[in-house]
Amino acid sequence: MTDHATILQSVPVGKKVGIAFSGGLDTSAALLWMKQKGAQPYAYTANLGQPDEDDYDAIPKKAEQYGAIKARLVDCRLQLALEGIAAIQCGAFHISTGGIPYFNTTPLGRAVTGTMLVTAMKEDDVNIWGDGST
Repeated sequence: MTDHATILQSVPVGKKVGIAFSGGLDTSAALLWMKQKGAQPYAYTANLGQPDEDDYDAIPKKAEQYGAIKARLVDCRLQLALEGIAAIQCGAFHISTGGIPYFNTTPLGRAVTGTMLVTAMKEDDVNIWGDGST
C-alpha cells in the first residue's frame, strides 16, 4: 500500500528538491523541468568509481548549467568497496552463469548511492527527493 500523503502530486514551488544527477538526458531534463516549474533543484552525483566515466568533476558543473542551486559530487567508492567485500564474504548476490560464479553487486551500488546521497541532502537541509528516472 502506498502512502500518498508523502508522495507529492506537484512540484514544490520555492522548495529545495534533491535529485540524483548522472548528467544524462533524463536527469538533465528533470532538473531543468523542476527549475522551470519553480523548485530549487539541488543535484547530487555519486562517484562509484565506474571506469566508463571520464570526468566526474564535470557532472556537477553540468547540473549547474541546467539550473541547480547547488551541485555536489559525493565520493561513494570506499563505502561501495566495503559493502562489496561484505557481500562477497557472506556469499550474497551469488549467481552462477555458465558454471562461472558471478557476484551481482548492482543492488549494492544503488543502496550505497541512495544512502550517501540522502546523507548529503540532509547536510544541505534538503528534505524532498525528486526522481529523474524514466
